[in-house]
Amino acid sequence: MQLKNKVAFITGAGAGIGQAISLLFALEGAAVTLFDINQTYLDETAKIIHGFGTDFLSICGSVTSSSDISSAIQATEQAFGGLDILIANAGVAMRGSVVDMSEADWNRVLDINLGGVFRVSKYGIPCLLKRGGGSIINLASTQSFRGYPGWAGYAASKGAIVALTRQVAMEYSKQRIRCNAIAPGAVDTPMNAGVFGSAPDPAAERQKWADATPLGRLGIGEDIARAALYLASDDSSWVTGTCMVVDGGQLAG
Repeated sequence: MQLKNKVAFITGAGAGIGQAISLLFALEGAAVTLFDINQTYLDETAKIIHGFGTDFLSICGSVTSSSDISSAIQATEQAFGGLDILIANAGVAMRGSVVDMSEADWNRVLDINLGGVFRVSKYGIPCLLKRGGGSIINLASTQSFRGYPGWAGYAASKGAIVALTRQVAMEYSKQRIRCNAIAPGAVDTPMNAGVFGSAPDPAAERQKWADATPLGRLGIGEDIARAALYLASDDSSWVTGTCMVVDGGQLAG
């Protein structure tokens, strides 16, 4: 019960990495607010957590909406009496080089991936300050550090998340707010399943991603959730402004 008596707000909580973090945090004693744009995914995650018998809220909304984020965080405070952990996880990937990508797609990727992180901190940090501190965890990517052809917008957004993470860490460290990022490698999520499915040979594309990982397999949501648990817990009380790479050795190789 590493998160007993803690309250966590998690975006993109309905599926993939966000769902894995939500389930693990609930099992570790946290009250969780599940925030996602997909009501079906939300309902599935909420059903599982309901079976744990732990406290939770389920709120459908978009990370591109300041009012949605602000209202959800206020609802979290009202329901649980405060807020200790912010997880900015929601994201989208759209193909395209800088030449091929439309400005509309570019703006959408930046607004969801980077703008979502910004809004979670903007409206969540005042709540953490009321509790005397807390932990913010932003989901970046190995593409924050390494380029892969055809993903210009995604790489730009994820690289910026790492920079913003450092900035927030430095701005609020004296108020006992820690801010860190996690950079997952190739994780088997619904979003990446869509990427595989768009390839001419989905099975071959999936295997190519696995073969590019030195540990020989795609990651699973729990691999990332365990890293998030460390960064959210008191075990990482002297860790801030960093990006933890969890990629099966992808960058090292």
